[in-house]
Amino acid sequence: MSIFTEKDGITRRQFFKGAGMLAFTAVVAGVFAKVGVDVFAASDDYIQKRAEGLYTLDEQMAIRKSHENPEILQIYKDFLSPGEIKPVSEKAHHLLHTRYGKDIPGLIEELATHHDAA
Repeated sequence: MSIFTEKDGITRRQFFKGAGMLAFTAVVAGVFAKVGVDVFAASDDYIQKRAEGLYTLDEQMAIRKSHENPEILQIYKDFLSPGEIKPVSEKAHHLLHTRYGKDIPGLIEELATHHDAA
C-alpha cells in the first residue's frame, strides 16, 4: 500500500503539472487584466468624448443659463412671484423643491386648484 505513504519531495510529473497550472493561471490572469485595462481605457475615452460633445452643444446654445431664459423669467413673473421676478420667493421654494411620500397628494391638489383658478 505505497499509495498512502508520503514520499520525500515531489515527482517530475507533479512538478510539471503544478508548473503548467501556474503558467495557465498566469496567462488567464494576464488576459483578464488586459481586457480590464482596455475596458477602462475605452470607458475613459467615451467619457471624454461625451463631455467634449456636451460642451460643444452648450457653446452653440443661444440661452446658456436658466436665469437668463425668457420663458423661465415669464413663469416667475406670472406664477411663482406674481408681478416681479424673484427666484427665491416662498412659492418658488415650495413648488420647485422635490417632494416625497405623503407630500405628493397635497402638491397635486394645490396644482389642480391653481389650474382650475386660472
